[in-house]
Amino acid sequence: MTALAFVLLAGAGALVRWLVRSSASTLFGVSLATLSVNLAGALAAGFVVGRGTGAVITAVGVGGLGAATTFSTMIGDMVELTQGGRQRLAAGYVVLTVGGGIFLADLGLRLGA
Repeated sequence: MTALAFVLLAGAGALVRWLVRSSASTLFGVSLATLSVNLAGALAAGFVVGRGTGAVITAVGVGGLGAATTFSTMIGDMVELTQGGRQRLAAGYVVLTVGGGIFLADLGLRLGA
């Protein structure tokens, strides 16, 4: 049952990411969709880990939220910014995504506990 939930939620997470990204705007060349999905996903993942059981963490946390968030798209955005001569913005984007993600995952964990 966990495997089926994992597959279904991973598909749903990927679809949500695609829908958000396809309708996204940019700010200074940075995809607000990628940033917002990754930060919201970090908060939600922390909450799921703090509150859930092994099966819920696997299906919802790893399957659904893992598919909705996207490290590879963030790296693609960073490369695009860097190639466009915007190294400082690229560095800030990565720092905000990773630092904000760590902060929000910890907050979610505390809220879920």
